[in-house]
Amino acid sequence: MDGGRREKRSPKKFVVLLSNGTKQVVAECASTENVSDSDKGARVRTVRLRKQDTRVLVKSSLGELRARARVVYCQTLPDIAFAVGLEFLARTDAWVTR
Repeated sequence: MDGGRREKRSPKKFVVLLSNGTKQVVAECASTENVSDSDKGARVRTVRLRKQDTRVLVKSSLGELRARARVVYCQTLPDIAFAVGLEFLARTDAWVTR
């Protein structure tokens, strides 16, 4: 997937909650595999299939980041998981490393 990438990625690992915009109660725990150096997007490992162009809410488990994002791609992984590419559309804060 790096072939068409315009910016560098850092292997930042965060636990995040993903939910759709209508049912905040239905959230899925996921983890980032990498984050763009400019914090414009992330690759997230999840157990739920996500359709391209779907909008999701992303919240870091520690609460530093809240963002609206668009699903750019959803790639099936061999261990009953998916890699989801997210493009952040709006966010409240940057990632914080602890």
